[in-house]
Amino acid sequence: MRRLFDSFNSHVLAFAYALKVLIPIIIRTGRRPVVFSRYTGMGDIICTVPAARQLMQRHAGTTFIYNCHRNFAELPRIAGVADQVTSLKSIGQIGHWYRFLLGGFYDFAHGDDVPGRTAREPMVADFCRQFEVAITDQHPELAASPEATARARRILIGKGLDLSDLILIHPGPSWAIKEWPRELWMQLVAGLRSRGHTQIAHLGVGNYAHIGQTTVAAIPGTISLVDCLSIEECIAAISLARLVVGIDSGLLHIAASTRTPAVGLFGPTDPQFFYEPEARRQFVRTEVECAGCEHRRPRLHWLMGCPYNVKCMQSIDVEQVLQKCLECLKTAEPSAAGSM
Repeated sequence: MRRLFDSFNSHVLAFAYALKVLIPIIIRTGRRPVVFSRYTGMGDIICTVPAARQLMQRHAGTTFIYNCHRNFAELPRIAGVADQVTSLKSIGQIGHWYRFLLGGFYDFAHGDDVPGRTAREPMVADFCRQFEVAITDQHPELAASPEATARARRILIGKGLDLSDLILIHPGPSWAIKEWPRELWMQLVAGLRSRGHTQIAHLGVGNYAHIGQTTVAAIPGTISLVDCLSIEECIAAISLARLVVGIDSGLLHIAASTRTPAVGLFGPTDPQFFYEPEARRQFVRTEVECAGCEHRRPRLHWLMGCPYNVKCMQSIDVEQVLQKCLECLKTAEPSAAGSM
């Protein structure tokens, strides 16, 4: 009975979407719109952008709709791949029953999403291959508007941060299995501060898209920017930073898209399936035997909890992460924008 109700409800939502979104566009423009969809995390949306930008050239002059989680609605517009953003979770119904109303329907599926498949290449390349456009593994370049950059600068400076040596960390929240223990973050921050790098800010949000509202514990020695920045302001702040240190997350993808040096911490996911070689050059990946479990079948999925007490993340050595950070800071020039 529950399955029948869910099926009926998804059909009703799809019909309403066609009536309220698609048909008005067709009446207004005289052309059928094109839909892009990736209803997962912010990093996944970023990885669709190179393919979406090429697909837009196939449909020049039409209206482009990007369907994604409402928390990330700002991102497709910033990336220039959406005239309109929607948040219909069961978008597949549109592609099936209402295809005749569309100029194109592109529902991006990563290798790990497809039954019987696992990832074999970086997500950017996988999405390009899916729709037969020129294949690249490079993250798209993203830039905040001058207005958003000015707002971000005011917020950072208002927090007492010197932007010429800004380090941004992102401990989470995320799926618990992706997180590095808080005590290790504290040790890393203490190590950076003892070497003169004291301008450290803590990025993040208290309401994570897939787990809801949660308490974000402060990391001693950092300035909290939790819930202080919009997505576009985060892009601006990351572009101003000398270094980003974080777990596998959308903010790490933003660092790749702004070409900001980054140290990423990986356990259940493998960076080779998400980032090009240059972007992941200073990433730290645990070497325990069960690392990368997300990319195997049967999957030891984090929704079910880790049977090994998340030893992949707990085994990442603080000193190794610290040395990676210092290497990045040694080669990264102080931010010219931050020193103005």
